[in-house]
Parts: sequence; C-alpha cells; structure tokens
Amino acid sequence: MKLNKLEFMAMNNPVRAFVQEKYELNILRAMTSLKGIDSVLEIGCGNGTGTKLIKKYFAPKNITAIDLDEKMIEIARERTTDPSISYTCMDASKLDFSNEQFDAIFDFGIIHHIPDWKGCLQELKRVLKPNGQLIFEDLSIDSFTIGIGKLWRIVSAHPYDSMYTPKEFTEYMKKLNFKIIHYQESNPLKFIRFFSLNAVLQ
Repeated sequence: MKLNKLEFMAMNNPVRAFVQEKYELNILRAMTSLKGIDSVLEIGCGNGTGTKLIKKYFAPKNITAIDLDEKMIEIARERTTDPSISYTCMDASKLDFSNEQFDAIFDFGIIHHIPDWKGCLQELKRVLKPNGQLIFEDLSIDSFTIGIGKLWRIVSAHPYDSMYTPKEFTEYMKKLNFKIIHYQESNPLKFIRFFSLNAVLQ
C-alpha cells in the first residue's frame, strides 16, 4: 500500500532520517558483519535515506532500491548522483528480477505495508542467492496496540486485517527455509514497538 499524505510527510523529514541512522541502523549493524558484497536489494526505499546508509555502513558494490510510490522514487533519484545506486518503481510482492540475483536484502519498515506479506517473503527468497542475508527492521500488528501506535493506527493507511504478529512472521520465514541468526524486539521510550532480524537463506 502507498503512504497517505500524513505518512508521506512523516517519512520525509529530518527526524525520521536521524532516528533511522542513530537508532535503527545501529541495531541492524550489530546483527551482521556483512561488508563489501556485490549486490544488495532494498525494498521500500522511500526517499533514499536508507539506501545511502546501506552504502555508507555496508559498502556493497551495487544497490538496487525499489518503492511502490513513484513520488518517492523521484525524490530518491534527485537526491543521489552515485552510479552504483539505481532506483526503480516496483511492487515488493511482484519483483521483476532474476532468481538468485542478490547477496542481501534490506527492509527499513516496509513489509507491514504489504497486504500479501507472505508473497513478498516468497519473492525475496526467490531473488536471494543461497546463503544470502535478509536484514530487516519492521513493525507488526502488535506495534499498533500500545503507545503512539494506537493513534497511528487511526491516521495511517495499513493493511491491518492481513498484518502479522512477530511470531507469525518468523515462523513463516522458517517455513521458507530461512535461518534466523539474530532477532530483537524494541520499544524505545514506549513510543512504538518494532522488531529487527538477520536471517540467512539455507
């Protein structure tokens, strides 16, 4: 699902970028020693902030970043001149990539926006190389039951009826033959609950 106007504003501000680098990314960096690989896919890249952080801290040779929203892709393209990064408008549950194309896939909070989240995970498995890594930070239906999550549920556009719990998500990953190496749930200042994980395709 595309973001509504309020969500679009929330994702395109300096506070979001600051939190993404200083808090969320530090959790993901602690979960993996991934460095200097060939090809990375980022789903739900938004305005490209996460893409630049992936390049800065994980140093892949090439990054393919996708988002469902054409406006976000336009912003991301305008904000970068790095030839190793390409931005494409695409549905993460219907990827137009070859099998076993990427060494790693990153997600900064996008899968909870996708109604067919199982189909998305199936697609990520298809395009990931054997022993490739999934490096995620995302939300679940639990995120919208406490704190500001209750308010955010009222004003945001999410597929709540089809959204997963953390247990449902991780159990389905295991069913797809992913081995979860690290898993962590966080709730900073009781603001909003999210989970982070690093998984390897066996």
